[in-house]
Amino acid sequence: MAQVNKKKSLSLARAILAALWHAKSFSIKSIPKHPYVQLLSNDKKAATYRSTISRLTNSNLVKRGDGVLTLTETGRRESLFAFIAAESVLYKTNFFQKWDNAWRILFFDIPEAKRRHRDYLRKVLRQVGFKELQKSIWVYPYPVPSFLKELLLYDDIRPHTRFITTDSLDEDLDLKKRFNLG
Repeated sequence: MAQVNKKKSLSLARAILAALWHAKSFSIKSIPKHPYVQLLSNDKKAATYRSTISRLTNSNLVKRGDGVLTLTETGRRESLFAFIAAESVLYKTNFFQKWDNAWRILFFDIPEAKRRHRDYLRKVLRQVGFKELQKSIWVYPYPVPSFLKELLLYDDIRPHTRFITTDSLDEDLDLKKRFNLG
């Protein structure tokens, strides 16, 4: 399995939330075995798992029942962002893309009232490797990872975005150069 840089690790709480987004629910005993927890939150002691689960429960992000953790309604929202953070870290550490001669172009106009969603989308686009072509127009030469598609489908973002995949883009030599494509 790939090693993840400690600087890019997630907190145990975020790793558990990401795992719950991915699996929807799982037994408390299996938490240390989930790939997000193993790869992204460095080795922890049993007491750390217990206290983290307790904090998540007290924050109303997860609920316990019969040795199983599930997300609350509040937790579902937070877990999406934890999932995207986890996938972003893993995506960058396992980046072996080959250009398929298609361009992915994302247009967005997210209103000022949703500024934090706009800023978060820009952050994720940069993490994935998109480049800003013009204000709020971003381009990328590789297939888009599923976690980014999840974000684009998020209710506060979806109505304000348009996504295009094209194999024909006039004057793309500058873009090929920016992405180091032959």
